Amino acid sequence: MTDSPASSSLQTRLTHTFPQTSGLTREDLQALLGETPLPYHPQHASTDSGQDQRAADAAYFEAFFHSLPQAQQLYAQHAALLRTNEEKAQKNTQLQKPLEELRTETQQLFDRAKSLEAELPRLEKQMNDEYRRFAPSALHFSLTQSASKLNDRSEDLANAYVEGLPYPTDESGTAPEAMLDDVSFVRRYKAQRTLYHKRRIVADRWARGQVHWTD
Repeated sequence: MTDSPASSSLQTRLTHTFPQTSGLTREDLQALLGETPLPYHPQHASTDSGQDQRAADAAYFEAFFHSLPQAQQLYAQHAALLRTNEEKAQKNTQLQKPLEELRTETQQLFDRAKSLEAELPRLEKQMNDEYRRFAPSALHFSLTQSASKLNDRSEDLANAYVEGLPYPTDESGTAPEAMLDDVSFVRRYKAQRTLYHKRRIVADRWARGQVHWTD
């Protein structure tokens, strides 16, 4: 007479850990552990008995496989990976809103950069136009023209004084005209000629390459 199934009479750690073995007899469990050869059951000769035997063999194999240290180690690693993935997924969920805000801000900055890039040609042209005003050749030309205008104004002042004609009372360009007295004429004529000669000397030296500008 065989023992009753392990689920009712043999509640061992194996049956708790692997419920698949709960329907096995003691002889089956001992055979699984290698203590006794697998028992022969006469009913295995029938088709239904053969199916039962295959099911029992599958249960033997599954229980034996799950009891292997290597398999248990793999299960532990798998469980650890699942926990790690769940933790990472939770962190990713927490970062979702800040990332969306960062994406929006990045898009705004990108659009701003593209807008500035479109304005760059116009700004470069404007910068080059402004720079040409301060190029050495442009400054030399401006200095020469200024000296020429000072020479013309001083000559006009002298002619007005000699001929007794009215002349603007200052150099603003909007001053009223009046007769020049001796003191006013000498003071203004001397100032204009002094400034003219200074600019003329600098312009001539510049043209000869004797003037060097530093940044």
